[in-house]
Amino acid sequence: MLVYWLLPLIVCLWSSRSFGFVFESAVVSRVDTKSATIEWTTDVKTSGTMYSGKGPDAASKVTIGLDVDTWHRTYLFGLEEGEDYVFRITAREAGGPPKTSSWYGFRTLGIPKPRILKVEQKQLGKDGGVFVWHANIPVKGVFECGEDTTYPYKTVEKKFNIAHEVTLRRFYPLRRVFYRIRAEDARGLQAPAFHGEFTTAEDNIAVGAKVSGTFTRNPEPAYIADSPPILARVTDGGMNYFHNMACSGDPDEDTQWLEVDLGKFTTVGQILTYWRQLCYPQKFSLHLSLNRENWYDLGDTFDAAAGRVARSASGDPLYEHVAGAGNRIARYIRLTVPKGAPYYARFPSYNFVQIFELKVYPPEPLK
Repeated sequence: MLVYWLLPLIVCLWSSRSFGFVFESAVVSRVDTKSATIEWTTDVKTSGTMYSGKGPDAASKVTIGLDVDTWHRTYLFGLEEGEDYVFRITAREAGGPPKTSSWYGFRTLGIPKPRILKVEQKQLGKDGGVFVWHANIPVKGVFECGEDTTYPYKTVEKKFNIAHEVTLRRFYPLRRVFYRIRAEDARGLQAPAFHGEFTTAEDNIAVGAKVSGTFTRNPEPAYIADSPPILARVTDGGMNYFHNMACSGDPDEDTQWLEVDLGKFTTVGQILTYWRQLCYPQKFSLHLSLNRENWYDLGDTFDAAAGRVARSASGDPLYEHVAGAGNRIARYIRLTVPKGAPYYARFPSYNFVQIFELKVYPPEPLK
């Protein structure tokens, strides 16, 4: 059995004498699993009030000392076994203002009730992840999870430990997963259920793909570095204005385009593009190809503003446009903003459109 031993605690309290008296000491003279006795003294006769609880925010008034003396004793009852408590004293001498001590603490004897303290996400993948859940004392339990709160999947931990590691490898990318942890200690006492959720990582098969095209402009050389190359930022996986944004030429003067080489034939489920809300195309097209000679048209009237509102890592308002690709096999993806096509520009000097990322997702798995 795990037992916390606590020797009588002598606490030297606030010694300022600005109001005519000082707290001299406080002694936690007796403590057991359910109660404690605290004795405190001042250098002159005072009356006082004690506040106590499991923390400063949870503390409440537990006693009012009507006796005027230099020595006081306060009894605390109804405490919980093996728990940490704090206390402080507010006292006053006759006719004077109150004075309050700092917070001080003690722990009751015995083993506390079990509870789940936290869940660490050590690793997150497109199919799940590795998680570690921590308790305040050794417990065994079950980690339940699923895409709804029926929690159909269970990982049972039969050994008593303070920390338990769980590996999950059963979900699809970009899935919201709910989990619940139930645990008990060696006494059979149940911990309150712990609930949480996470979202699996995306499966963006375009990360690092080679990009060519006209999105090579640096609109703010004083703030945006030319390295890495502007075009490479279209598929670098980042979403920061200063490091991951690509800017086109003038759509009024010439057609603006991007071509992404996925490096191999792959089945394309969706194409996601992220546009800056301050300057985006109101008409662009997407095409797929196996050989760069024959192109399949996914649509030529896409409006970026028809997408969902998003935010970049640097806080820029974005439009996330999603285009279905019909699960077609392709290697090359071409995005085109035709010459003279309408585009939105927040400021007169903006004669360009800006894209933060082009993502490619494989087809949704069959359930």
